[in-house]
Parts: sequence; C-alpha cells; structure tokens
Amino acid sequence: MIISLDLETYYDKEFSLSKMTTEEYVRHDGFEIIGVGVKVDEGETTWCSGTKGEIKKFLNQYDWANAFVLAHNTAFDGSILSWHFGIKPKGWLDTICMARAVNGVDTSASLANLAKHYELGEKGTEVMNAMGKHRADFTPEDLERYGEYCKNDVELTYALFKILAEKFPPKELKVIDCTLRMFIEPTLELDLPLLEQHLLDVKTRKEKLLEAAEADKDTLMSNDKFAELLRQLGVDPPTKISARTGKEAWAFAKTDEEFKGLQNHADVRVQTLVAARLGNKTTLEETRTQRFIGISQRGKLPVPIKYYAAHTGRWGGDDKVNLQNLPARGQNAGKLKTSICAPDGYVLIDADSSQIEARTVAWLAGQTDLVEAFEKGEDVYKIMASAIYVKPIEEITKEERFVGKTTILGAGYGMGAVKFQAQLKVFGV
Repeated sequence: MIISLDLETYYDKEFSLSKMTTEEYVRHDGFEIIGVGVKVDEGETTWCSGTKGEIKKFLNQYDWANAFVLAHNTAFDGSILSWHFGIKPKGWLDTICMARAVNGVDTSASLANLAKHYELGEKGTEVMNAMGKHRADFTPEDLERYGEYCKNDVELTYALFKILAEKFPPKELKVIDCTLRMFIEPTLELDLPLLEQHLLDVKTRKEKLLEAAEADKDTLMSNDKFAELLRQLGVDPPTKISARTGKEAWAFAKTDEEFKGLQNHADVRVQTLVAARLGNKTTLEETRTQRFIGISQRGKLPVPIKYYAAHTGRWGGDDKVNLQNLPARGQNAGKLKTSICAPDGYVLIDADSSQIEARTVAWLAGQTDLVEAFEKGEDVYKIMASAIYVKPIEEITKEERFVGKTTILGAGYGMGAVKFQAQLKVFGV
C-alpha cells in the first residue's frame, strides 16, 4: 500500500525553508500545520485542515505500519509525520530523489517542472496566497481553495511516481528509504557541553591568531606575506596563471576555487586566516559548531544526506550539514565527530570510502589495470599524469598530478572537452 501525501504549513518572509533548515523549521515553536492531503493507492485524495489534535486523529485512521509513504521532498513531509505525530511507516518513497537519478542533477526536480515535463498537468500557485497566514486567518473559502491546491499536488506526485517507477531499480528504492530514514527517524545524540567548549576554544584561537595578524595588517593583505603565513601552517599557497600578465600568480581571490576550498581546511587556523582575508566574520568550524549546538538543543541529530546529489550518483550534504566531510585531522581535530554519540548499546564507526568514484568507474569500465593499481596502493593520478606529460612518475609535480586526477574523474564520468578545459583553466592550467 502506498500513501501519498502533502502537508501545507505556515510560512512567512523570515519563517520559511528558504531562510531555515528543514530541521530548524519543523522543530521550531512557531511551526504550524495548515492542512494535509492524503491519497491511498489509486483512491480519491482527501484534505483535512484543523488543529494539531484534529490532524493527528485524521492521520491515525491509516495503517502506516503496512504502508509506504510517498511525497515530493519526503525529508520535509516525513519529518513532520515522524517528529510531530510519531508515525513510522513500512518505508519512505520520494519523487525528488527518483527524479534526480532519472533526469540528472542539472534538471530541475521541482514538482512544477516535472509535471510539465511529463505532461501530467499544472501545479497551482495557491500557496503564494498563504504567505504570512496562520490557519485561523483563512476564510472557509480560502481553506477550500488551499485544499484543492494541496490535493492536486498529491495527485501529481502519485502520477509522477508511477512514471518514474516503471524502470526504477527496486534496490535503489531501498537505498532511498535508508537515506531518508537517517534524517526522518534520527537516533544519534549530540554532546552539548563538548560542543559549547569547542565553540569557545575555536573563538579564542581565532581571536589570538587575528590579533597577531592585525598587529601587522599588511601581512594579512599582502599576497607574498599571506602566502608565507599559509606555508607556516603547512599549506602550499594556491597559484594560477594571471589572465593579465600570463604569468604564475597567487590564487587568493574570492573566485579562486582552490583558495575558497581552504575555508574547509582541517586546520581551524587555516580557516581563520582565509576567513579574515575574505572578510568573513566567522569560520566554517564556528558555523558548523553553532549549528550542532542548535540541533542538540532541539532534539536528536537527523542525518541529512542528499540522494543522488552529483551526476556520478554519490550522496551529498544537505540541510546545511554535511556529515560526509567533518574534519578528522589538524589542530583540535575531530571535536565535531566526537560530539556525535551513539545510543546505548550501539557504537559509531568512522569510515571513509577512499577514492570511491575513481575506483567504481574503473571497475564498471572493466579497466583491470587501473583496478589493480588501486589495490596495490599506487598513485593512479600520477600514473595518468605520467602518460599525459610523457615523463617518469617520480618527476610528476603536484600541479601535474592534479591534471591526472581531473582526467580520471572528469573524463571517466563523461566530462566534455569544453568543460574539461574550463575546469582546468580555473586552477591555472
């Protein structure tokens, strides 16, 4: 049995998913459900609007334990069902996840776009008239129109699912369910005292480092002196080929990808210097820690992993939390990871799928020599660069290795010549 649904909730210019994370929005004291549309299999869609107690009574009539819940953006609707009503169905389905896999990540997965693409009908715009209106602010006529809008969304979602499911691998539906369940049915706890102490430590270190830099302001803004500061912290300063002079120059601009990437460096000291250079008031470590603190004060830690986030099919971070790239090295390493606690009777294992995309494409392509090179622990990126530059592996530079890496990953997953050239140009090649 499939139960398709759509929940309509209060929002305004500041209190909305465009301003807040899903977790923060759904758990906020100001969160309010306006109504819900529900469809069981091919049956007629029903609309219910009322108090939270009335909606709970309406939802309790369904056999959730034996049903798969379907929505468009199930992380949102599912978290409401789980966190506010304790509903735990047999499984979770999501047409947004399916659409990303079927149509690619470069195509809009909005319900309006998909309905148009598959000629299913038109998604309404009644939700625009609901901005800033609590349920008590709706007239009976307004609620009726809103209900029709919601029911139409449910019908579109179910119709879309039937089309996408025709050739969708059942195993992947299980992967989607597992991915959604990590967010919708959280079990992990956060160590609040540890996070608060870590935030204090990060701010203290940042202030001391900036004090030292501020004593000689030109050090922070001088390219050569700033490069030396990075070297002292064990970082090779990024470079590029200047478009103006055609010569090698420091890549310290806000648009330089490698420099921007240092904002996510494992060493908080590096983050601090880069943030100061870019004029940012906080480092990534600060904002992450503050976000963890906020989550810990509201409840358990949902794990927001975005299914099929990249064209390679890998997962990505979501809801402004990427648990796939929490720092594990550098000064004061691993505090955010350490703050994540398993429930009693369980343990957490910190693992990393090393070079998973390059290994997978080599195996799928049947390139046995590359698979064996990975198995032996050889530097496959240097091997590729050696072939490109026609020089011994031991003579390959860091920059040349990067070209080899880009070739294996980019060309391996079908990157075209124009994009390939453009991407390398960003890094000064």
